[in-house]
Amino acid sequence: MSFGRSSLTRRGALVAAGSAAALGLAAACTKENGTISDGGSSEEPQSAAKVTITPADGSADATAATEIAWTVEDGEFQEFALTDASGNAVDGAMHPDGTTWVPASPLEWEGVYTATVKAADAAGLVAEATSTFTVIASPGDRVSIENYLPGQDSTVGQGAILAFRFSDYEVAEDMRASVERRLFVTSEPAQEGSWHWITGRALEYRPKEYWQPGTQVTVRLGLGGLALGDGKYGEFDQETSFATDSEARLLEADNDTKQMRAYLDGAIVQTIPISLGSDEPIDGNDARSFSGTMTIMSREESSTFVSDLYDYETDVKWAMRLTFSGQFIHGAPWAADRLGRSNGSHGCINVSDEMGEWIYNFVRWGDPVVVTNTGIDVPQGDGFTGWSLDWDTFKAGSYLE
Repeated sequence: MSFGRSSLTRRGALVAAGSAAALGLAAACTKENGTISDGGSSEEPQSAAKVTITPADGSADATAATEIAWTVEDGEFQEFALTDASGNAVDGAMHPDGTTWVPASPLEWEGVYTATVKAADAAGLVAEATSTFTVIASPGDRVSIENYLPGQDSTVGQGAILAFRFSDYEVAEDMRASVERRLFVTSEPAQEGSWHWITGRALEYRPKEYWQPGTQVTVRLGLGGLALGDGKYGEFDQETSFATDSEARLLEADNDTKQMRAYLDGAIVQTIPISLGSDEPIDGNDARSFSGTMTIMSREESSTFVSDLYDYETDVKWAMRLTFSGQFIHGAPWAADRLGRSNGSHGCINVSDEMGEWIYNFVRWGDPVVVTNTGIDVPQGDGFTGWSLDWDTFKAGSYLE
Protein backbone atom coordinates (compact mmCIF):
# COMPACT_ATOMS: atom_id res chain seq x y z
CA MET A 1 0.00 0.00 0.00
CA SER A 2 1.33 3.45 -0.85
CA PHE A 3 0.18 6.72 0.65
CA GLY A 4 -0.56 10.19 -0.68
CA ARG A 5 -3.46 12.34 -1.76
CA SER A 6 -6.66 10.59 -2.63
CA SER A 7 -10.19 10.70 -4.07
CA LEU A 8 -12.97 8.23 -4.71
CA THR A 9 -12.20 5.23 -6.90
CA ARG A 10 -13.29 5.33 -10.53
CA ARG A 11 -13.05 1.88 -11.99
CA GLY A 12 -12.52 1.14 -15.66
CA ALA A 13 -15.91 0.63 -17.26
CA LEU A 14 -16.89 -2.39 -19.33
CA VAL A 15 -17.23 -1.36 -22.92
CA ALA A 16 -19.98 -3.21 -24.72
CA ALA A 17 -19.27 -4.47 -28.19
CA GLY A 18 -22.94 -4.66 -28.98
CA SER A 19 -26.39 -4.91 -27.51
CA ALA A 20 -25.97 -8.62 -26.88
CA ALA A 21 -22.80 -8.01 -24.87
CA ALA A 22 -24.60 -5.28 -22.94
CA LEU A 23 -27.18 -7.88 -21.95
CA GLY A 24 -24.38 -10.15 -20.67
CA LEU A 25 -24.48 -12.72 -23.57
CA ALA A 26 -21.16 -14.37 -24.35
CA ALA A 27 -21.61 -14.10 -28.13
CA ALA A 28 -24.16 -13.72 -30.94
CA CYS A 29 -24.52 -15.17 -34.42
CA THR A 30 -25.61 -13.31 -37.51
CA LYS A 31 -26.25 -14.42 -41.07
CA GLU A 32 -24.83 -12.29 -43.83
CA ASN A 33 -25.07 -13.18 -47.58
CA GLY A 34 -25.91 -16.75 -46.76
CA THR A 35 -22.90 -17.30 -44.52
CA ILE A 36 -22.70 -17.51 -40.74
CA SER A 37 -20.24 -15.25 -38.88
CA ASP A 38 -19.39 -14.94 -35.17
CA GLY A 39 -20.44 -11.51 -33.91
CA GLY A 40 -17.74 -11.71 -31.16
CA SER A 41 -17.40 -9.61 -27.98
CA SER A 42 -14.92 -7.01 -26.67
CA GLU A 43 -14.05 -5.97 -23.10
CA GLU A 44 -11.52 -3.24 -22.13
CA PRO A 45 -9.14 -4.49 -19.40
CA GLN A 46 -9.73 -3.01 -15.97
CA SER A 47 -6.89 -1.86 -13.70
CA ALA A 48 -6.58 -3.75 -10.42
CA ALA A 49 -5.34 -0.58 -8.67
CA LYS A 50 -7.73 0.87 -6.12
CA VAL A 51 -7.46 4.51 -4.98
CA THR A 52 -9.13 6.19 -2.01
CA ILE A 53 -8.97 9.98 -1.57
CA THR A 54 -9.48 12.21 1.46
CA PRO A 55 -11.48 14.48 1.57
CA ALA A 56 -14.03 12.07 0.18
CA ASP A 57 -16.08 12.85 -2.88
CA GLY A 58 -19.02 15.08 -2.00
CA SER A 59 -17.69 16.13 1.39
CA ALA A 60 -18.49 19.69 2.48
CA ASP A 61 -16.50 20.06 5.71
CA ALA A 62 -13.03 20.88 4.37
CA THR A 63 -11.26 24.00 5.66
CA ALA A 64 -8.96 26.46 3.91
CA ALA A 65 -6.00 24.52 5.38
CA THR A 66 -7.19 21.14 4.09
CA GLU A 67 -4.47 18.76 2.91
CA ILE A 68 -5.14 16.00 0.41
CA ALA A 69 -4.36 12.37 1.22
CA TRP A 70 -4.76 9.15 -0.73
CA THR A 71 -4.06 5.46 -0.51
CA VAL A 72 -3.35 3.08 -3.37
CA GLU A 73 -3.96 -0.67 -3.11
CA ASP A 74 -2.79 -3.24 -5.66
CA GLY A 75 -0.90 -0.62 -7.59
CA GLU A 76 1.56 2.25 -7.56
CA PHE A 77 0.78 5.96 -7.40
CA GLN A 78 1.51 7.84 -10.62
CA GLU A 79 0.03 11.33 -10.68
CA PHE A 80 -1.91 13.88 -8.61
CA ALA A 81 -3.65 17.14 -9.46
CA LEU A 82 -5.94 19.55 -7.65
CA THR A 83 -8.12 21.96 -9.59
CA ASP A 84 -10.58 24.67 -8.60
CA ALA A 85 -14.16 25.02 -9.83
CA SER A 86 -12.92 26.70 -13.03
CA GLY A 87 -10.51 23.90 -13.77
CA ASN A 88 -7.41 25.89 -12.84
CA ALA A 89 -4.56 23.93 -11.31
CA VAL A 90 -3.82 24.60 -7.63
CA ASP A 91 -0.14 24.81 -6.70
CA GLY A 92 1.21 22.77 -3.83
CA ALA A 93 3.66 20.08 -2.78
CA MET A 94 3.96 17.01 -0.63
CA HIS A 95 4.32 17.66 3.08
CA PRO A 96 7.89 17.02 4.29
CA ASP A 97 6.61 14.02 6.24
CA GLY A 98 5.38 12.50 2.96
CA THR A 99 1.83 11.76 4.13
CA THR A 100 -0.24 14.51 2.46
CA TRP A 101 -0.25 17.06 -0.34
CA VAL A 102 -0.37 20.65 0.92
CA PRO A 103 -1.71 23.58 -1.16
CA ALA A 104 0.82 26.40 -1.51
CA SER A 105 -1.69 28.88 -0.08
CA PRO A 106 -5.00 28.57 1.78
CA LEU A 107 -7.95 27.31 -0.25
CA GLU A 108 -10.85 29.69 -0.85
CA TRP A 109 -13.63 29.62 1.70
CA GLU A 110 -16.73 28.06 0.07
CA GLY A 111 -14.52 27.02 -2.86
CA VAL A 112 -15.15 23.79 -4.75
CA TYR A 113 -12.11 21.67 -5.62
CA THR A 114 -11.48 18.40 -7.43
CA ALA A 115 -8.60 16.09 -6.56
CA THR A 116 -7.50 13.56 -9.19
CA VAL A 117 -5.20 10.62 -8.53
CA LYS A 118 -3.86 8.15 -11.08
CA ALA A 119 -2.32 4.80 -10.20
CA ALA A 120 -1.13 1.82 -12.21
CA ASP A 121 -1.36 -1.89 -11.42
CA ALA A 122 1.36 -4.50 -12.01
CA ALA A 123 0.27 -4.84 -15.64
CA GLY A 124 0.61 -1.10 -16.21
CA LEU A 125 -3.13 -0.52 -16.44
CA VAL A 126 -4.06 2.92 -15.08
CA ALA A 127 -6.92 3.67 -12.72
CA GLU A 128 -8.05 7.27 -12.21
CA ALA A 129 -9.99 8.41 -9.15
CA THR A 130 -11.50 11.82 -8.41
CA SER A 131 -12.97 13.55 -5.39
CA THR A 132 -14.84 16.82 -5.54
CA PHE A 133 -15.21 18.57 -2.18
CA THR A 134 -16.38 21.94 -0.85
CA VAL A 135 -14.66 24.22 1.67
CA ILE A 136 -16.79 25.55 4.52
CA ALA A 137 -17.79 29.21 4.79
CA SER A 138 -15.26 31.47 6.50
CA PRO A 139 -15.65 30.93 10.27
CA GLY A 140 -16.03 33.97 12.47
CA ASP A 141 -13.67 32.88 15.24
CA ARG A 142 -10.27 33.47 13.62
CA VAL A 143 -7.00 33.81 15.55
CA SER A 144 -4.30 36.20 14.31
CA ILE A 145 -0.60 36.10 15.16
CA GLU A 146 2.06 38.53 16.30
CA ASN A 147 4.76 38.02 13.71
CA TYR A 148 8.45 38.54 14.52
CA LEU A 149 9.90 36.91 11.41
CA PRO A 150 12.75 38.59 9.49
CA GLY A 151 11.63 40.85 6.66
CA GLN A 152 11.35 39.58 3.09
CA ASP A 153 14.75 39.49 1.36
CA SER A 154 16.49 40.82 4.48
CA THR A 155 19.99 39.87 5.58
CA VAL A 156 20.22 38.95 9.25
CA GLY A 157 22.68 37.76 11.88
CA GLN A 158 23.75 34.19 12.55
CA GLY A 159 21.61 33.96 15.70
CA ALA A 160 18.32 34.86 14.00
CA ILE A 161 15.41 33.12 15.72
CA LEU A 162 12.03 32.66 14.04
CA ALA A 163 9.34 33.67 16.51
CA PHE A 164 5.62 34.35 16.59
CA ARG A 165 2.76 34.39 19.07
CA PHE A 166 -0.93 33.64 18.79
CA SER A 167 -2.95 36.69 19.74
CA ASP A 168 -4.89 36.09 22.95
CA TYR A 169 -5.22 32.35 22.45
CA GLU A 170 -3.49 29.36 24.05
CA VAL A 171 -3.34 26.29 21.81
CA ALA A 172 -4.22 23.17 23.80
CA GLU A 173 -1.49 20.53 24.05
CA ASP A 174 -3.45 17.97 22.03
CA MET A 175 -3.59 20.43 19.08
CA ARG A 176 0.05 21.51 19.09
CA ALA A 177 1.44 18.74 16.89
CA SER A 178 -1.10 19.50 14.13
CA VAL A 179 -0.22 23.19 14.36
CA GLU A 180 3.52 22.57 14.33
CA ARG A 181 3.44 20.39 11.24
CA ARG A 182 2.03 23.41 9.36
CA LEU A 183 5.14 25.48 10.17
CA PHE A 184 7.56 25.00 7.27
CA VAL A 185 11.23 26.03 7.39
CA THR A 186 13.76 25.18 4.68
CA SER A 187 17.37 26.29 4.46
CA GLU A 188 20.15 26.12 1.91
CA PRO A 189 22.50 24.65 2.93
CA ALA A 190 20.24 22.37 4.97
CA GLN A 191 20.68 22.62 8.75
CA GLU A 192 19.02 20.71 11.56
CA GLY A 193 16.46 22.82 13.42
CA SER A 194 13.35 22.61 15.58
CA TRP A 195 10.33 24.53 16.84
CA HIS A 196 9.95 25.05 20.57
CA TRP A 197 6.71 25.89 22.38
CA ILE A 198 7.48 28.36 25.19
CA THR A 199 3.77 28.47 26.03
CA GLY A 200 0.59 27.58 24.14
CA ARG A 201 0.85 31.04 22.58
CA ALA A 202 4.56 31.57 21.94
CA LEU A 203 6.83 29.57 19.62
CA GLU A 204 10.43 29.90 18.47
CA TYR A 205 12.51 28.11 15.83
CA ARG A 206 16.29 27.86 15.75
CA PRO A 207 18.88 25.62 14.12
CA LYS A 208 20.97 23.32 16.29
CA GLU A 209 23.98 25.62 15.85
CA TYR A 210 24.09 29.22 14.71
CA TRP A 211 23.05 29.62 11.08
CA GLN A 212 25.94 29.10 8.69
CA PRO A 213 27.11 32.30 6.94
CA GLY A 214 25.29 32.91 3.68
CA THR A 215 22.36 30.59 4.45
CA GLN A 216 19.14 31.13 2.48
CA VAL A 217 16.04 30.50 4.61
CA THR A 218 12.39 30.22 3.56
CA VAL A 219 9.58 30.19 6.13
CA ARG A 220 5.86 29.55 5.79
CA LEU A 221 3.52 29.67 8.75
CA GLY A 222 0.70 27.74 7.06
CA LEU A 223 -1.95 28.67 9.59
CA GLY A 224 -4.67 30.20 7.42
CA GLY A 225 -7.86 28.22 8.02
CA LEU A 226 -6.14 25.69 10.27
CA ALA A 227 -8.27 24.30 13.09
CA LEU A 228 -6.72 25.39 16.42
CA GLY A 229 -9.27 23.81 18.76
CA ASP A 230 -12.27 25.24 20.61
CA GLY A 231 -13.90 26.11 17.27
CA LYS A 232 -11.10 28.56 16.40
CA TYR A 233 -9.14 28.77 13.14
CA GLY A 234 -5.94 30.43 12.03
CA GLU A 235 -6.57 33.76 10.34
CA PHE A 236 -3.88 33.77 7.64
CA ASP A 237 -0.60 32.36 6.34
CA GLN A 238 2.69 34.21 6.70
CA GLU A 239 5.72 33.71 4.46
CA THR A 240 9.19 35.21 4.22
CA SER A 241 12.58 34.45 2.72
CA PHE A 242 15.82 35.88 4.05
CA ALA A 243 19.57 35.30 4.15
CA THR A 244 22.16 35.21 6.90
CA ASP A 245 25.15 37.47 6.50
CA SER A 246 28.42 36.20 5.11
CA GLU A 247 30.13 37.39 8.31
CA ALA A 248 29.48 36.03 11.79
CA ARG A 249 29.23 38.61 14.58
CA LEU A 250 28.93 38.05 18.33
CA LEU A 251 28.86 40.27 21.42
CA GLU A 252 29.89 38.94 24.84
CA ALA A 253 29.25 41.03 27.97
CA ASP A 254 30.82 39.84 31.24
CA ASN A 255 29.55 41.32 34.49
CA ASP A 256 32.68 40.15 36.31
CA THR A 257 35.04 42.18 34.12
CA LYS A 258 32.56 44.94 33.15
CA GLN A 259 33.78 44.50 29.56
CA MET A 260 32.06 43.64 26.30
CA ARG A 261 33.95 41.92 23.51
CA ALA A 262 32.88 42.09 19.88
CA TYR A 263 33.81 39.16 17.63
CA LEU A 264 33.89 39.04 13.85
CA ASP A 265 34.26 35.56 12.39
CA GLY A 266 35.62 34.40 15.73
CA ALA A 267 38.25 37.12 16.18
CA ILE A 268 37.99 39.93 18.76
CA VAL A 269 37.66 43.27 16.95
CA GLN A 270 36.65 45.54 19.86
CA THR A 271 36.70 45.55 23.67
CA ILE A 272 34.20 47.96 25.26
CA PRO A 273 33.86 49.10 28.90
CA ILE A 274 30.27 48.61 30.15
CA SER A 275 28.03 49.16 33.13
CA LEU A 276 25.13 46.78 33.68
CA GLY A 277 21.97 46.72 35.77
CA SER A 278 22.33 47.74 39.40
CA ASP A 279 23.48 45.07 41.82
CA GLU A 280 21.06 46.48 44.40
CA PRO A 281 17.27 46.84 43.97
CA ILE A 282 16.03 50.18 42.64
CA ASP A 283 12.71 51.35 44.10
CA GLY A 284 12.31 47.82 45.46
CA ASN A 285 12.73 46.22 42.01
CA ASP A 286 15.42 43.80 40.85
CA ALA A 287 17.32 45.88 38.30
CA ARG A 288 20.02 43.39 37.32
CA SER A 289 20.74 42.73 33.67
CA PHE A 290 19.72 39.28 32.47
CA SER A 291 22.31 36.59 31.80
CA GLY A 292 21.85 34.33 28.82
CA THR A 293 22.12 34.36 25.04
CA MET A 294 19.80 36.93 23.53
CA THR A 295 19.77 38.48 20.06
CA ILE A 296 19.59 41.98 18.63
CA MET A 297 15.84 42.60 18.23
CA SER A 298 16.00 46.13 16.85
CA ARG A 299 18.43 49.00 16.24
CA GLU A 300 17.43 52.60 16.90
CA GLU A 301 19.73 55.56 16.27
CA SER A 302 17.73 57.54 18.81
CA SER A 303 14.90 56.66 21.13
CA THR A 304 12.96 57.87 24.16
CA PHE A 305 12.80 55.41 27.02
CA VAL A 306 9.70 55.67 29.20
CA SER A 307 9.43 53.50 32.32
CA ASP A 308 6.29 53.32 34.40
CA LEU A 309 8.07 50.93 36.77
CA TYR A 310 10.84 53.40 37.55
CA ASP A 311 8.95 56.58 36.65
CA TYR A 312 11.36 58.14 34.19
CA GLU A 313 11.55 59.38 30.61
CA THR A 314 14.99 59.59 29.01
CA ASP A 315 16.29 60.29 25.51
CA VAL A 316 19.02 57.87 24.42
CA LYS A 317 21.13 57.23 21.34
CA TRP A 318 22.29 54.02 19.73
CA ALA A 319 19.70 51.74 21.33
CA MET A 320 19.73 48.00 20.53
CA ARG A 321 16.91 45.99 22.09
CA LEU A 322 17.57 42.64 23.77
CA THR A 323 14.25 41.86 25.52
CA PHE A 324 10.57 42.66 25.26
CA SER A 325 10.69 43.88 28.86
CA GLY A 326 13.08 46.68 27.95
CA GLN A 327 16.71 45.71 28.36
CA PHE A 328 18.89 47.39 25.72
CA ILE A 329 22.47 48.09 24.86
CA HIS A 330 22.63 51.88 24.48
CA GLY A 331 24.76 54.98 24.76
CA ALA A 332 24.74 56.41 28.30
CA PRO A 333 27.03 59.48 28.65
CA TRP A 334 25.74 59.99 32.22
CA ALA A 335 27.31 56.63 33.16
CA ALA A 336 30.86 57.57 32.10
CA ASP A 337 32.27 57.18 35.63
CA ARG A 338 30.77 53.69 35.95
CA LEU A 339 31.87 52.19 32.63
CA GLY A 340 34.23 49.30 33.20
CA ARG A 341 33.99 49.75 36.99
CA SER A 342 30.51 49.30 38.49
CA ASN A 343 26.85 48.79 37.74
CA GLY A 344 23.99 51.20 38.17
CA SER A 345 21.47 51.04 35.31
CA HIS A 346 17.85 49.90 35.47
CA GLY A 347 18.83 46.71 33.62
CA CYS A 348 20.31 47.98 30.36
CA ILE A 349 23.94 47.57 29.26
CA ASN A 350 25.40 51.07 29.25
CA VAL A 351 28.23 52.09 26.92
CA SER A 352 29.61 55.44 25.83
CA ASP A 353 27.90 57.17 22.93
CA GLU A 354 31.05 56.61 20.87
CA MET A 355 30.97 52.88 21.51
CA GLY A 356 27.19 52.82 21.14
CA GLU A 357 27.54 54.19 17.62
CA TRP A 358 30.27 51.64 16.86
CA ILE A 359 28.09 48.73 18.05
CA TYR A 360 25.06 50.11 16.20
CA ASN A 361 27.02 50.04 12.93
CA PHE A 362 28.60 46.68 13.71
CA VAL A 363 25.58 44.49 14.48
CA ARG A 364 22.59 43.27 12.49
CA TRP A 365 19.16 42.11 13.57
CA GLY A 366 19.60 38.57 14.84
CA ASP A 367 23.20 38.83 16.00
CA PRO A 368 23.72 36.92 19.27
CA VAL A 369 24.52 38.75 22.52
CA VAL A 370 25.85 36.61 25.38
CA VAL A 371 25.63 38.13 28.88
CA THR A 372 27.26 36.31 31.81
CA ASN A 373 27.64 36.44 35.59
CA THR A 374 24.76 38.75 36.52
CA GLY A 375 23.06 36.23 38.80
CA ILE A 376 19.68 36.27 37.04
CA ASP A 377 18.69 34.39 33.88
CA VAL A 378 16.65 35.83 31.03
CA PRO A 379 13.07 34.47 31.22
CA GLN A 380 12.15 32.29 28.27
CA GLY A 381 10.10 34.31 25.79
CA ASP A 382 11.32 37.71 27.02
CA GLY A 383 12.83 38.47 23.65
CA PHE A 384 14.21 35.76 21.38
CA THR A 385 15.69 33.46 23.97
CA GLY A 386 15.99 30.00 22.41
CA TRP A 387 19.79 30.15 22.38
CA SER A 388 19.77 30.26 26.18
CA LEU A 389 18.64 26.62 26.17
CA ASP A 390 20.87 23.70 25.25
CA TRP A 391 19.83 21.87 22.08
CA ASP A 392 18.27 18.83 23.76
CA THR A 393 16.14 21.04 26.03
CA PHE A 394 15.10 23.26 23.15
CA LYS A 395 14.18 20.32 20.90
CA ALA A 396 12.17 18.74 23.74
CA GLY A 397 9.79 21.70 23.38
CA SER A 398 8.63 20.36 20.01
CA TYR A 399 5.46 18.26 19.80
CA LEU A 400 6.72 16.47 16.69
CA GLU A 401 9.85 15.02 18.29
